Amino acid sequence: MTTPWDHLIGLPIDQLPSPSVLIDRPTLQRNIDEMAAHAASLGVALRPHWKSSKVIEVGRAQIAAGAVGLTAATANEVTALADAGIPSVFWAYPPVGPARIEAAIAAAAKTHLIVGIDSVAAVTGLAEAAAAAGTVIDVRLEVDSGLGRMGVPADDAVETARALTALAGIRLEGVFTHEGQVQGVGPDAEQRLATGLAAGRLIVEVAEAVRADGIPLTSVSVGSTPGVRSAPTVPGVTEARPGTYVYGDENQVAIGTIAPEATAATVLARVISTQRGEPILVDAGTKAMSADGSLHHDGRFGTIVSESGGVIAVAHEEHGFLRGAAPGLAVGDLIRVRPNHACGLSNMHSHVHLVDDGVVVDVWPVVGRH
Repeated sequence: MTTPWDHLIGLPIDQLPSPSVLIDRPTLQRNIDEMAAHAASLGVALRPHWKSSKVIEVGRAQIAAGAVGLTAATANEVTALADAGIPSVFWAYPPVGPARIEAAIAAAAKTHLIVGIDSVAAVTGLAEAAAAAGTVIDVRLEVDSGLGRMGVPADDAVETARALTALAGIRLEGVFTHEGQVQGVGPDAEQRLATGLAAGRLIVEVAEAVRADGIPLTSVSVGSTPGVRSAPTVPGVTEARPGTYVYGDENQVAIGTIAPEATAATVLARVISTQRGEPILVDAGTKAMSADGSLHHDGRFGTIVSESGGVIAVAHEEHGFLRGAAPGLAVGDLIRVRPNHACGLSNMHSHVHLVDDGVVVDVWPVVGRH
């Protein structure tokens, strides 16, 4: 399939427009293979969260390496994956509202769709629509394991599961959690381990309680990159859903869950002004990297990984304020920035450049954006 960016293939990166997202091909493939091997070593299924890339080619590479399917967050993502022929999609978001219900019914006709919910109210509309369409859609019950965002309290899980089994049009397939609180622990590796293990144990205990109530469950799913070395190691967990690992980002480097050399994604930017000496102005701001916060707790928007060093200390929409760089940067010079959050980065761009040894080898569309 041709794209509007095919003319960029074969160019050295210094000929690209800026800002541009660069994905290092060897690092990307290494990340995909290593996570697949990790999941296999634990005996758990791998279902990566696709919102980190929103690139069909990346998702297909993850499945080729052994993933059982992909996880999605939005209706647009689910639609894109179903249309691309991805064999199994877990929509880890409640199908509330007519547009989401319509997207779920359509996707379920093309792929094995599983939908995540944390209440009966969140799934009633989908259940009615599925029953009317003469189909049954698998659902998973989300349990709050400590993040405090979504999820039924563990003590209420059995009662909620019982109520879900009474609805026509859906089948309770499993339970899941997002142990995002592991990231909040920060760089303390022992505390991250303990937090992830606690989340894994809790979701397994909930699954056992639901099964003891006579409700069969297939999946016990956990999901996060910071927690992938802990939560899925708990016996009884059947699936892991890390996402950020595929590209890596500065926040994971900051807390020690991803090594600097495992970050495949950078933003290529150019110096556009040196009038003030410092800060130096570059052409990568919030619209190039997203405004997601830094786990360095210093307000930075990204870290320079090219020779000059420094950080994007402040960002406007189209301007990045570079501080701490070595002397010598001039207008027109290129830098590469490791942004704070890979998932936010992906949602800001229409395409990414796959590069190998400084040359563009492919250009991939970013799909499923709002």
